[in-house]
Amino acid sequence: MDNRRRIIDSAKRLFWHHGYSTTSPKQVMADSGVGQGSFYHHFPTKPGLAQEVIAENGRDLVASVRAAMQGLPTGRDRLAAFLASAGDALGGCQIGGFAYDAGILAETDLREALGSAFTELAGLLTDVVREALDDGSLPPGLDPAKTAAALLAVVEGAFVVARATGRQASADEATAGALALLVAKG
Repeated sequence: MDNRRRIIDSAKRLFWHHGYSTTSPKQVMADSGVGQGSFYHHFPTKPGLAQEVIAENGRDLVASVRAAMQGLPTGRDRLAAFLASAGDALGGCQIGGFAYDAGILAETDLREALGSAFTELAGLLTDVVREALDDGSLPPGLDPAKTAAALLAVVEGAFVVARATGRQASADEATAGALALLVAKG
């Protein structure tokens, strides 16, 4: 594994578990086993590293949602697979946690990278809602973008509430409730 990859992997883990603002480049260097010269060669600034981590976590999230949806017969089934992504809500969302970090929000480039990840995921969900409307697995008349935004908010909220209560059941109840609302009228 090359040094750049080791730095990114360490930063992903440390930022997720400890937060961006409280993790120093020195901690990333120690965790990755990469020296200062190599670290700063690849990432001259901490925000530059964070931008890469956020973008990669966003791509990973979208890829995992796509993989979970692959091969499912209806749009509603694919949306149920997305809702199931909160199945380990106590572990936290590797992208959503950045939305609470003041250091991320204070940096325009980092906030925009975070927003882009959520925008891409919302776009995917909007497309799937359209597919579900087309295949009849969702009731007609739903607005695809608003429905996608609501489902995204349910999943991210499920992570927050589960972690706050220490109960996975909080997330399971929220996502089951959202799925129950997505019933085609027949």
